[in-house]
Amino acid sequence: ANGKTSFENDHEGLRHDDDKRNTTPKQNHCQDASSIITPLFQQPKTPLNVQDETDIDRILEMASDHLSLGQNELALQAYRRAMKCAFADVISVKRQLMEVKKLQKRQQKQQQRQRDDVRGIDPSPVNSPSSTSTSDMELTKQQEQRFELTLLQVASRVADIHNNMGVVHEMNRSFQKAQASYQDALDVYHNTCRRFEEEGDSDVERTNRNVARMISACRSEQERKSLHDRA
Repeated sequence: ANGKTSFENDHEGLRHDDDKRNTTPKQNHCQDASSIITPLFQQPKTPLNVQDETDIDRILEMASDHLSLGQNELALQAYRRAMKCAFADVISVKRQLMEVKKLQKRQQKQQQRQRDDVRGIDPSPVNSPSSTSTSDMELTKQQEQRFELTLLQVASRVADIHNNMGVVHEMNRSFQKAQASYQDALDVYHNTCRRFEEEGDSDVERTNRNVARMISACRSEQERKSLHDRA
């Protein structure tokens, strides 16, 4: 009735880098599930081993290729590799952000010491650090903001990959695994990206629906198993 296939109705979509929106400070990786379907004669353009690939965009493309051929387990392998690379990006950005914050604190202390010197509080700054200008602090603040934005982007990608893995698990009818993946995505959105459904974030709303649907699916599956065991 709504013009969608049952697959499109049952799944909230896979996420890749070809759909970008300018309304949020992140890269959106949402791809409708139907768009992964390609002719069966089209073979995945993959290296001999997905573990040799380091480009996340390429790995996600490989996963999409596998899904288009119904190779769900290979797609999961590609998503796990993409997750490993994306998580490494998060760790790297966090470390750089920490270094910038440390520099910012040192600059603030240096500037405060300079003010104290001028007021005569510390009249003998023999071993005082080099002077810190306001422009230096502004530059450090800009670096901090850039790294914070980058962290939101790379963390959102981690959440996106969790969502993708959840979709594949759901396709395999592994509802508990799907629920776990969707919940992992939701946790990253909330705790690292600071993105919430109350703010109208469609990705977070979609993930919430995914989690709720899997809770219902797991409950139904357990009920069917109980009925079968009693039969």
